[in-house]
Formats: sequence, structure tokens, C-alpha cells
Amino acid sequence: MRLTDIHLTPADATRLLSREIRHLQHRLERLEHGMEHFYAARNGRLGTVAVTALQELDMLAQSTDALAAYVEKLSLRVDADTVLDLSSELSAIPLRTLSRRLSGATQEDLAANAPELF
Repeated sequence: MRLTDIHLTPADATRLLSREIRHLQHRLERLEHGMEHFYAARNGRLGTVAVTALQELDMLAQSTDALAAYVEKLSLRVDADTVLDLSSELSAIPLRTLSRRLSGATQEDLAANAPELF
């Protein structure tokens, strides 16, 4: 499927978006836990900057979780029969694999450590 020929229902588009947001949430949680270990290994005590950074990561993870839940609920309420041409929107995303996943073209499992190539 070419990224210039993407037609999805609003329900499918929002479902795919929710899946991507969940993926971001999991990556943020992994980063938060990694940072906790990193700071704890340095001297066993977290400074103000480290605590603030970890709180910010936690807030980002909670926010992405809430956004994913919102989009999941929204996908159940949108019109499932209408088809949208999302070619231009998806073509504007600089990350190839993300654009393909949002198009529904690929359904590979998302790996938290997989780098996005642009």
C-alpha cells in the first residue's frame, strides 16, 4: 500500500492512533524506570533536578495513557461507514514506520527499543 493511497474509516484511524499513543506511554514508562535506576546507581539519593525530571516523565506517561483511553472510547462512537482519505496527513509524518503503522499497512508488533528511522 502506498502512502499516497490511504483510505480508513474514522473508527480504524482512531483505533490505530490509540495504539500508537499506548506505545508511547510504554516507552515513557520504560524511560522513567531506566532513569530511576540511573540516578539511584549514581549515589543512592535523588537531587531536585532528578526528582523533577522523573515527575515530568510520570506526568507524560499518565497523560499519554489518558489520551489513549480517550481516543479508544472515541473510536467506538465515530462513524464506521465513512471512509476518509488520509494520504496527505500520513505523508506529512516524517517517521516512515509510524506513518505506515497509522495507515494500517503494517501490523508488526511494536518494540519499545526499536529506533524510528527517518
